Amino acid sequence: MKNNPARRAWFILLGAFSTFCFLTLLIPSSIYWYIITATEPLTTELTSVRGIVIIGDSGDELTTSVLDGNSSPMEEGLTVSTDDTSQAILTFSDDSSLTMYGDTIVTFHQAQTPRFSFDSNSRFLLISNPTKIIIEVKKGRVRATASRDRADLNFDINTPDANVELNQGSFSIEVSEKGTQVITRLGEADVIAKNNASVMLKDGQRAVVGPDIPLSEPLPAAQNLLSESNFRPSFTDSWETYAIVPIEGVTATVDSVIFQNRRVLNLQSDGQDNVHSETGVVQHVNKDVRDFQSLRIFAEVRLVHQSLPGGGQLGSEFPIMLHVAYKDADGNDRDWFHGFYYSPSPDNYILYDHPDNSSERIARFIWYPYESVNLLTTLGPAKPAFIKSIRIYASGWIYDAMVANISLLAEE
Repeated sequence: MKNNPARRAWFILLGAFSTFCFLTLLIPSSIYWYIITATEPLTTELTSVRGIVIIGDSGDELTTSVLDGNSSPMEEGLTVSTDDTSQAILTFSDDSSLTMYGDTIVTFHQAQTPRFSFDSNSRFLLISNPTKIIIEVKKGRVRATASRDRADLNFDINTPDANVELNQGSFSIEVSEKGTQVITRLGEADVIAKNNASVMLKDGQRAVVGPDIPLSEPLPAAQNLLSESNFRPSFTDSWETYAIVPIEGVTATVDSVIFQNRRVLNLQSDGQDNVHSETGVVQHVNKDVRDFQSLRIFAEVRLVHQSLPGGGQLGSEFPIMLHVAYKDADGNDRDWFHGFYYSPSPDNYILYDHPDNSSERIARFIWYPYESVNLLTTLGPAKPAFIKSIRIYASGWIYDAMVANISLLAEE
């Protein structure tokens, strides 16, 4: 048996044939695998839309800057940072993009595209992996635009609270200490929380998730930029109160009270008449609104008493006044005012009727539901780009007024 040359020959022949068959399968398969998996960097460029944008390695201090209007190529692993005066955009060679607004930090983890592309009408079954873009948003607000669907492009946004898988379309992602908010303007996005809970968002929907907030069901895209709208007893955590009383014998107060079985903000003054005083609350919003299509103020207002008719001689003293302080696109500080009164104004008193400063007469003792015009369309070139604060105040002589359910609603 050991010296049987025929058996040995058959073993050699079968072994050679097996090796031939193995290599016949392995070599084409390896070539095929390489062709469909080989990637190369997707060309990416960072442009400073305004201000100074800082870039650098995610493990080192951010030291490189891109000046207003200039561009710089981006490499994987770099972190990009904007402050409240700057804005940037990452553009990819496949026409996808990521816009960074003020006070935003992102890390550019990956942008790879297949090295080889194939004609969809090819006779050969060659299926390559999709292009992959992975961005981590650490804080701030971004607008992501995916140029293709998931079969061709995996555009993923990672945040501390969730992973967001984008389909073809346009999306807004905002990250703060409270959590992550995802809004779809166009297209679909799959939001996957850290506990693997997920929700699919369609056009005009949003979802929120945070360290102490479970992943929400799809919500309407409109969002309230105010952190407290109902004036609960703890409203001073979000609103700062103030009072201006020039002389003794005059008091001006603002407080959360129960009226008709709900919480309202009550603004009052008392004491000597014909003496100016002012009291109100201020909430610092600090929100970039350049990417919104609509911005409106909603509030319920009830006027009880005013001894100074109209808005005073100069049209600036109302029993309730809403005031939004903001910056326009050029960084100029601007203001929007709207006053409410029930006592008619004498002919020699001013009542402004401008887009940024107006007032209206409403019925006394009645809850009046107020809805402003769209501030992003009516104010023209002076429209808001960044909301600094909103103020609710009463001003004049003797007044008593209430406000409830105030909202600053922004819509994508």
